[in-house]
Amino acid sequence: MRGVPLARRSCLTAAMAAVAFASSGGAASADLPPGRSGFYGGGAVRDYLQFVSLRVQPRGGLTAHTTLVTICTPRFGDRLTESVSLRNARLGDGGRYSATTSFSHEVEPGVPGIGGLRADGTIAFSARVVAGGRARGEVRVRTTYVDSATGAEVSRCDTGRIAWSARRAPRTAGAGTAALQPGTHRGSTDRDEPFLMRVTRRGKLVRRAGLTARVDCPSAVGLPLDVVAHRVRVRRARFAAAGRFRRPFTQSDGTEVVESYSWELRGRFGQTGARGTFELRGVVRRRSDGERVGSCDTGTLAWRALR
Repeated sequence: MRGVPLARRSCLTAAMAAVAFASSGGAASADLPPGRSGFYGGGAVRDYLQFVSLRVQPRGGLTAHTTLVTICTPRFGDRLTESVSLRNARLGDGGRYSATTSFSHEVEPGVPGIGGLRADGTIAFSARVVAGGRARGEVRVRTTYVDSATGAEVSRCDTGRIAWSARRAPRTAGAGTAALQPGTHRGSTDRDEPFLMRVTRRGKLVRRAGLTARVDCPSAVGLPLDVVAHRVRVRRARFAAAGRFRRPFTQSDGTEVVESYSWELRGRFGQTGARGTFELRGVVRRRSDGERVGSCDTGTLAWRALR
């Protein structure tokens, strides 16, 4: 496979930096077996929810996106996420893809926390699309932040090797007679973003449920937000959760703003799988005087998932 463009974005509390580069892999394949094309969503349930999605074309074309929590020492801790996009790739023999590539990027000075640093690192991503509407693979992003002026190392970040799985959830997921379904559910929203949920206590507790969504508030332009609900009780095979969070951000003109978000997640279990809705709203205020200067809204998203 020829070089294919990827994009990497880092997000620390609300700030982002982006860089494009190329990766390489094996030879392109012929058409995939019938029934394997479509959109797959999911990821991995670890200490954090790690989100992965991919779109597979009938002739083996592949795009993929990940939103991963990374651990950084000695600075940043677990506040940094890595978002990687793979475009214009092709699956090889057996519906497989694998590539490793390096990057080097100067972070813009206005980015909070990591502004003015140089980011050097590597990305490894693999995927295999199999029968039954399933895909799986591994991803790992390792980054070193360096003071560009002195060359001193500031922090090292590593997502670790993440083994992920994704499902192509059909329209019937979550339909029919309600039934409790413990386990890990994977699927997607109707905006082609991944959904991931872990259900425990014999199906009576949603330990974690989350997804990624895109809005046009300043800090999130071009970068998906990940939202996760924790410990939600299931009553009559239904559940609901809501929450709020804030993100400070410095715009390109130096204006400091604070984005305040509220969200609602609802779901129900059907005969197989689950389905529900999600909505997120954001208000942007200028930090200096609190004046409202913008807003954003996902609208109501529908999601479906299967074990």
